[in-house]
Amino acid sequence: MNKEQVYDNQISPLMQQIITVCKEQGIAMMASFDIAHEEEGPNGEDCTSLVCSTLLPDGNGEPNPVFTQANTLIRRNGRPAPMMFTTSHGDGSKTMTAII
Repeated sequence: MNKEQVYDNQISPLMQQIITVCKEQGIAMMASFDIAHEEEGPNGEDCTSLVCSTLLPDGNGEPNPVFTQANTLIRRNGRPAPMMFTTSHGDGSKTMTAII
């Protein structure tokens, strides 16, 4: 049994219970699992990068900002998020710089 099958058969049912309780109680949560395995997928695809993540807001619909940042990094495979800077010049013009 590979990691994806273990996740599907054993972890996912527990996560569904946790997600239900968190939603009912308004508990913000984040969980992430690296379930990649070294085998090829059923269609020959590379399964070395397979992550399953859940991010839930609190009872007011507000996500925890730290969880949101962590989720962004996880979904980008650890690459930092792009940044954008706006420089206002004395003549009223602006320059926008993006770092991707």
